[in-house]
Amino acid sequence: MASGVRTVRAVERERLGAWVLKCNPALWDLRGLLDSGERRLTSWAVHPSYRTRLLVPGDRVLFWVSGDGREGLHRGVWGLGHTVSEVEPWTEASQGFWRTAADAGTVRVRVRVDVELLEEPVEDAELRLVGIDGLEVQRQPFMANPSFVTRDQLRAIEPLLPPWPPVPSAADVGARS
Repeated sequence: MASGVRTVRAVERERLGAWVLKCNPALWDLRGLLDSGERRLTSWAVHPSYRTRLLVPGDRVLFWVSGDGREGLHRGVWGLGHTVSEVEPWTEASQGFWRTAADAGTVRVRVRVDVELLEEPVEDAELRLVGIDGLEVQRQPFMANPSFVTRDQLRAIEPLLPPWPPVPSAADVGARS
């Protein structure tokens, strides 16, 4: 028998400001990507959940780096962009920038994105200095991808960010795939 109690989900489309895709440099070699000269991400692994069912093409994305700051990779916002597909099943064909083949083998689902890496990240310490300290990724950094920020939280963060890139066209996405 139903109890009549509604389960409240942390994120709903009406409150969504942006998805937050997290990178742990201990598992994925962000330094290697940066050293290669690449400045754009085209897909990211996510964990199947109600959240991944909410992702739609054109949603805003913040790329967040977690970890302990080794190699100058401090926690914070490192990229901005958009989702360009719905979530899809995926198997990594190569190790790529994953630190181990075992890490690459754990990817089962991905979302294609168009995320430009920032010239200078907005570090977590900078966010906290201006009072932004309640983001889900700050409170629960080990949650599975994707995390999120609300519309209000995004409005508070945006003054620290460069202008948001435009939503890519289908032709742009196809040229980068």
